[in-house]
Amino acid sequence: MPYAAEGRISREPIEGGLEVTEEQYAQGLAGMLKGQVVSIQGGFSVAPVPAPAPEPDPTPDQQLARRLITNNIEYERATLAVTAGYPQLEKDTWPTQDKESKAWLADPDNALTPWIDRAALTRGIDRVEYLRRTLAKAQQFEMVSSYLTGTRQKYEDQIKAGADPVLDYTIPGNLYAEMQAQALLIMTTNAAELQELL
Repeated sequence: MPYAAEGRISREPIEGGLEVTEEQYAQGLAGMLKGQVVSIQGGFSVAPVPAPAPEPDPTPDQQLARRLITNNIEYERATLAVTAGYPQLEKDTWPTQDKESKAWLADPDNALTPWIDRAALTRGIDRVEYLRRTLAKAQQFEMVSSYLTGTRQKYEDQIKAGADPVLDYTIPGNLYAEMQAQALLIMTTNAAELQELL
């Protein structure tokens, strides 16, 4: 004897199910193959899957929270893109590189830079060039991170004031030009003058 329960049919007894006729079993099987659902509420029936109830419109507080979350997600995406080409182990060395390059800038003749010394030797480039490159990248990162952070905060202010701004975290061309000019300055200016500039 066949049986049916909510969303199921079987040739074996189903706990909480009902006995059904062979014809009902066949209807249930055919309906399930078409994506329909078997129900025993109010008697055996086979019907299309009910459409989900429409979600209520979000409240103003929910809209505000969603916009703030979306803004933060877009900011995270933009900041991750800045460092996406670097493996995590190398990123973990950035504080050391920054510390050593700034020590060299403060005292070019006496600064101890063991991490950069080894990396430069292994890479096959001059130590001072490596230090300058490190300074240039750190300056560029500060420029782009301050731009992105300011952009996030600007959008947050607008959202909290009731606006729904179009979020755009694209780095503008003039900032790229400024970053390149800063790198050129660091690579070509003597250490004493760099102390005054940075």
